[in-house]
Amino acid sequence: GTWKDRFHVWVLEWDEEKMSIWLDGQLLNSQPLKHVKNQDGPAINPFLGPQAFRLNMAIGGMQGGDPSKTEFPQRYEVDYVRIYQKE
Repeated sequence: GTWKDRFHVWVLEWDEEKMSIWLDGQLLNSQPLKHVKNQDGPAINPFLGPQAFRLNMAIGGMQGGDPSKTEFPQRYEVDYVRIYQKE
């Protein structure tokens, strides 16, 4: 099948030093957190505070766009989600 027809492994590794995003074992991006600051509010690092976790299915074509062109029904399959936290 095509890329969209297969399951993929997305990984976000996040600690007090950096965030790294992986797709199928390949590093896509890594960001050191020591210089990250909120641009639209208090000058704090938003990634060092409490967080929420949400999965959603975006509609509206590739990378957003006009949702009226989205064909329904759609499928959104998640095989599993694992969250680990260091003690």
